[in-house]
Amino acid sequence: MLTRGDVSEKQKKSKYMFKDLDTSKLTTMSFDEVVKQCQSYINKVASNFYRQVEDVKAKREMTERYIIEYVETEKPDVEGYESLSSLRDDLVEEITQYGPITEAMENPEIDEIRANGPDQIFIERHGRTELLDKYFNDREHMEKIITKLIRASKVRLTPKNPMVNARTIDGSRVNATHASISPYGNPAFVIRKFKKSTLSPYKMIQNESFSINMFKLLSLIPRADLSWMTVGPTGSGKTTLNEMLVKQIDPLCRIITIENPTELRLLRYRNDDPSDRVINDVLQYESVSEDSPDSSTATMENLLINSMRQSPHWIGPGELRAPREFATALRAAQTGHYLFTTLHAEGDQEAIFRFLTAYLSASNEPAELALRNICAAVKFIVFQERLADGTRKVTSISEVRGADGLKPVIEQIYRFECIDVDEDPITHKVRRIIGKHRRVGTISKELEQKMLKSGIKRSRFEYLTLPVDLNEEEDYNVDNL
Repeated sequence: MLTRGDVSEKQKKSKYMFKDLDTSKLTTMSFDEVVKQCQSYINKVASNFYRQVEDVKAKREMTERYIIEYVETEKPDVEGYESLSSLRDDLVEEITQYGPITEAMENPEIDEIRANGPDQIFIERHGRTELLDKYFNDREHMEKIITKLIRASKVRLTPKNPMVNARTIDGSRVNATHASISPYGNPAFVIRKFKKSTLSPYKMIQNESFSINMFKLLSLIPRADLSWMTVGPTGSGKTTLNEMLVKQIDPLCRIITIENPTELRLLRYRNDDPSDRVINDVLQYESVSEDSPDSSTATMENLLINSMRQSPHWIGPGELRAPREFATALRAAQTGHYLFTTLHAEGDQEAIFRFLTAYLSASNEPAELALRNICAAVKFIVFQERLADGTRKVTSISEVRGADGLKPVIEQIYRFECIDVDEDPITHKVRRIIGKHRRVGTISKELEQKMLKSGIKRSRFEYLTLPVDLNEEEDYNVDNL
């Protein structure tokens, strides 16, 4: 926390550090000008500790103290303000508050905030959508909050630039659209909040996202150098699952990831202390989209090509979209690198066919040969879904065994089977999806050999070679792990 001593020390230094902010030599400023000057002040005097604070509420409190310090030491002359106290209050409101969505921004249980107009605000909590009982005063108020949200990314939402992708100061993703492209004359935005912490495998097992035996298999996939794809619909938890899988890789295996925006948090620290040394060999890049006005050449395709020259053991493109990205990723997998990525697809076979379709759009290769190469490169497909009760589950884990002509040969090892729905007897709203995970297949002999060659003891995977027992109950008790 920022102590009074810290503030006092900075007050002593502020006149020396901010000669350029001597307001006595300036004419009266507008409110917009003083906001920019106050933010510049905070950026210059804020301690490293302040920059590392992840708790949104704590950071807001510290920011308020810096604003008070700025007003008391600089005493800016601002048009329309006779009192410094009223200026201070308005600066706090302008810099730290987001109107009706402020509490939702600070609530760690809320994953997403969506606004389709001033009085149409929705939130997503625990996988379920709710109507927020707050609203913006009018369109102008909503536009002002959007400007605050995207300010950290230094982009503007205008009729000439009516769609923006940006990030808030805490790293949350924002997509906003201008009122000029709405038939109702309303701006709109979606905020996908940046998670401060990720779910542990133990918590995911307790939530019955997967069973203990499924986790054992999932953890063996990266340890045995088996390339995989995590697939599923939007919002199904693919990134969270992928992060858990990647953390099973040996820390000295070199990993290069390419995302837009960066979401995976892979750095590991000695003694789990972020102030200590990083102990894993990870290099992370952030790509720009091909249609971005940014003149950077750091597209997914170019970064994939460059990553192959940087001695990676694993390459992780966050999500493949454009045909040339699929072609470059397959080339990486064929030249001695292991691959993990995510796709939007409705199942394991659909994921392979989507890869094939995109790849053929950028290649003249015969379809059968292309499919064979894809099935040789990708060894596992993990399918994740968000069910109607808001829970996120791994609904299948499949081994890709090759191709038979234009048909991928896929063996499901685990599957989630729905049995019934528990609903509220009055409202008929879904309370819980009733179902269970089952092992429905065995791993191939080739995969057994691959695991043994990777140094994995047979006893760790032997249960996956035994005949399927449909009466076998999956265990979710982490004490048995």
